[in-house]
Amino acid sequence: MTKQLTQVSTNASFPIEDIVSSLSPSPNTPPPLFFQLYVSKTRSNSEALLRQVWSLGIRTVFLTVDSPLAGKREADERVRMDDEQQGIPMMTGVGKPVNDKRGGGLGRITGSFIDEGLDWSDLPWLRRHWKGRIVLKGIMCAEDASRAAEEGLDGIVLSNHGGRNLDTSPPAILILLDLHLNAPHVFSALEIYLDGGIRRGTDILKAICLGATAVSLGRPFLYSLNYGPEGVEYLIDMMKDELSVAMALVGITSLDQAHPGLVNTNDVDYLVPRTEGHPYARKRGKNLKAKM
Repeated sequence: MTKQLTQVSTNASFPIEDIVSSLSPSPNTPPPLFFQLYVSKTRSNSEALLRQVWSLGIRTVFLTVDSPLAGKREADERVRMDDEQQGIPMMTGVGKPVNDKRGGGLGRITGSFIDEGLDWSDLPWLRRHWKGRIVLKGIMCAEDASRAAEEGLDGIVLSNHGGRNLDTSPPAILILLDLHLNAPHVFSALEIYLDGGIRRGTDILKAICLGATAVSLGRPFLYSLNYGPEGVEYLIDMMKDELSVAMALVGITSLDQAHPGLVNTNDVDYLVPRTEGHPYARKRGKNLKAKM
C-alpha cells in the first residue's frame, strides 16, 4: 500500500557514493533514492556531482528552488560547532563552519555555495546535464506550478522548507488548495508532492485526498534517529498503522479511493488566495510632500 523513498540532499553529511553503497543494492536494481540538488555558483561543481549521481543509478533529481540563500535560522545559530564538525562532503570549496559573534555558522556555510541567481532560464542547462526526471522542490503558488507544467517538468514539491527559511510563509497544505482553486490543470500534468507538517497518518491521508501524489517527512525521521535504526523502523510502522486505521475509518480500502470529499477544509478556506497578487492592496508611488 505504501512505499518509502529517501531524498538525499547535496548538503548531506556523507558523500553520495557512501550512502548508496550502504544500501547494498543489487547491480540491476536502482537505489531507492532521489537526489536533492542545490545548484552551486560554480556550475562545474554541480555538473560533476550530477554525473556522479547518475553513475550510481539515481534517475530523479529534485531541484531546490525555495532557498537561494539561508534564511534567518536562529535555532541553527544557537548550535555551537565543535572541532569535528565538517563542511559539505559533496560540494568542494566549502569550508568548515565556525563559531562567531552570531553563533554557530552551520546554516550560513551550507548556504554559502548556492547560486542565488537560479531561475527558469536555467532549466535548459540542467537538462543538458541531467537526462532523468526533474522535480522542482519549493513551489509555493499556483502561478509557479502552472509554469512548471508549461516547462514540461515531471513534478513539483509544495514546500516552505520546513518553515525555517522564510518566516511566516504559508504551509504546503494551503498551497495544495491554492492549486485546486487557481490551477486545477496541474494535477493532470505533474506529480505533486507535499512537504512539511506531516506528523500523523491522518496528515498523509488528508494530503492524498486533496490530490498529492505523495508526502515527504523530515523532522519525524530526524527525531527518530535518536533511537537508531529501530527508531526509524518504529516511525515507519507507526505511520503505516495510523494511515491504515484512518483509511478504514473513512471507509476506503485503497489510496486510489481517496478523494477531496473526505476532507472538510471550511476552517482554512478563507486563507486560500483567490487571485494572483493581493486582492485589493496596490503598490503606490512615494509621496514625500508633507500634508499641512
